[in-house]
Amino acid sequence: MYEINENAYMNGYNWDALFNYYLAEHAPELLEGLESDPEAGSYAAYYPPSEENEKKAERFARIIVSLIENEEELYRIVRENGDEIAWD
Repeated sequence: MYEINENAYMNGYNWDALFNYYLAEHAPELLEGLESDPEAGSYAAYYPPSEENEKKAERFARIIVSLIENEEELYRIVRENGDEIAWD
């Protein structure tokens, strides 16, 4: 992704930026209550414990897996919207 946009060097902070952008565009309800803890080499996200938040977490996990497994979609997002993402 760095080859598409030099700001997209994908450390934990930039995964956080990408997921925040993506969720705001495609599933803004998942941002409610979402906490993240990115680091240079990792990305972690969580919700406060509740049945509703467990469903949100499962849905967010499916989105992450889908994006990772469909790298062309990730490339498209970075290519078309990279300047709108608040990269680290």
